[in-house]
Amino acid sequence: MRAAAIVAAVVASLASLSTAFAHSEPAKVNPGDGAIVKDMPTVVDIIMTQDMARQAEANDIDVFDDSGREITLIAAVIDNADRKHISVTLPHSGVRPGVYTIKWKTLSADDGDTAEGALSFTWDPNVAQV
Repeated sequence: MRAAAIVAAVVASLASLSTAFAHSEPAKVNPGDGAIVKDMPTVVDIIMTQDMARQAEANDIDVFDDSGREITLIAAVIDNADRKHISVTLPHSGVRPGVYTIKWKTLSADDGDTAEGALSFTWDPNVAQV
């Protein structure tokens, strides 16, 4: 019994450590991963799981069209009131319907770890409005 209690305590400790040292990754994305939207979004918003460190070029969102051309013209911005929130404005000229890839990168203020990933959405003006 005592050995089982010790093992359970060790497992619980390791689980809490893995949570404490997890990377800052998306908790919520707008438009959502895999979304099909009728109107081209004006902004990509991501809420991360941890605060992001304020370090030049450490946190960003880049958006690419289906030919691989980057359409974002400015760097993403971390919200001053909520350092888990990062967003980037999207242009409306020179873009066309299709699949868009959102590439993000972060530097966690909590543990100093970096993370990156990719999501996508489809802009289809012919999709039925939900």
